[in-house]
Amino acid sequence: MTRSTPATFRVIIVGAGPVGLYLAHALSRANIDYLVLEQYDSVLRHQGAGVLVYPQTIRQLDQIGLYRKAKDYIEIHTQTDLLARGGQVIKSTGLWSILGERHAYPFLGFSRGQLIALLYENLPEKETRIKTGVAVFDIEARETGFKVHLKDGGMVEGSIVVGVDGVYSKTRQIMLRLARTPPDTCPMTAAYHGIYGRFDTCAGLRPGTLYQSRDSGTVSQLIVGEDRGHFAILRSIPPTTESKRYTTEDRDSFAEELTDNMIGPGVRFKAIWDLTVKETAAMVNQEEGYCDKWYHGRIVLAGDAVHKVTSVTGMGVNMGINSAVVLANELYRSLRSEPDPSTNALQHAFTRYQQIREPEAGRLHTVGRIQIRTVTWETWADWLYDRFVNPWVGVDTLVDLLGKLIKRGQILEYVPFVDLPVQVPWVHVPTSEG
Repeated sequence: MTRSTPATFRVIIVGAGPVGLYLAHALSRANIDYLVLEQYDSVLRHQGAGVLVYPQTIRQLDQIGLYRKAKDYIEIHTQTDLLARGGQVIKSTGLWSILGERHAYPFLGFSRGQLIALLYENLPEKETRIKTGVAVFDIEARETGFKVHLKDGGMVEGSIVVGVDGVYSKTRQIMLRLARTPPDTCPMTAAYHGIYGRFDTCAGLRPGTLYQSRDSGTVSQLIVGEDRGHFAILRSIPPTTESKRYTTEDRDSFAEELTDNMIGPGVRFKAIWDLTVKETAAMVNQEEGYCDKWYHGRIVLAGDAVHKVTSVTGMGVNMGINSAVVLANELYRSLRSEPDPSTNALQHAFTRYQQIREPEAGRLHTVGRIQIRTVTWETWADWLYDRFVNPWVGVDTLVDLLGKLIKRGQILEYVPFVDLPVQVPWVHVPTSEG
């Protein structure tokens, strides 16, 4: 049973995934008290899911001293698109290398577990700042804060609650109940399920390449390093808002159905599945959704709890960490003006947070929905575009589109930082001298 009472302004972070742990680092740098609640018994429990980390997010990790501490990542240079039937390569470019050179940081492939470990193991005072095996049961609003009631009968108190507890966020459910708001316009819905895992060899494929193969209703992605790789294969399903857990038997049966799919030039999925470390492989639903309201009272949401796209975009973690940066900046500003801010002052901070992040997050959510449907050929028009127009879209066009996103990456304004020399200037730079 956990009981804790704050002496000062205190942030309760619900969820110890990459976004929650990054926010913990950001608050630590701002000298803001916080406590992270994680429902599972261990923070270091994720294994096989691959995560594509964009240059703006690598810069954010560099600002808090973690980029140089990262190890065993896969640096991605090339993207190769091919057809699942026959394995014909329809497009191959040095997209990722070009963008990396322009923005001073590379695109890196991690396992989700690696990224969590990097953030967790370098977090100051992590032994006292993170409580595991504690799940939120309810949140009781008070005039100057909250009591967070836990399933084990314990309770912790804080000034605000930040829900970064994923797609089926308990924090969001409680917030919406307290706010009595209508259902979201785009509720979290799974229209795809898939399988992911890690294999410990390059499997004869080109290291530093992201392979993407497509077919009617199916898309696969493969990140390949020198001695290992990560894969994810998605398939369309009837849309559902219900959470579902798949068994090992479900996973293996799904893998069997994909045996003959080409996921790399001359490489069928069976070859990768035979090399897969099965303990890292899982079958999951992949949800999409977007919340209309990101906060209520002293509760605020970030990451997948508020905006979710499928893994095809590679943007999920990047969107979440950029949102965490903005939220930390707004909290820092509020606390500098008012050490114990009123609910009204916090509402203003949360409003600014949503206003800053909503244009980009909303756009990426929309683009993500279009992208997954295009590469899985949901309609004949999608098939026509992806099969015959996409191969002729020049790399310069993609560099321009993604470059605009990357250069707008957020940064902690209160943490002094000297940027690397860069070809394309960053829109946001730190404003504090420390």
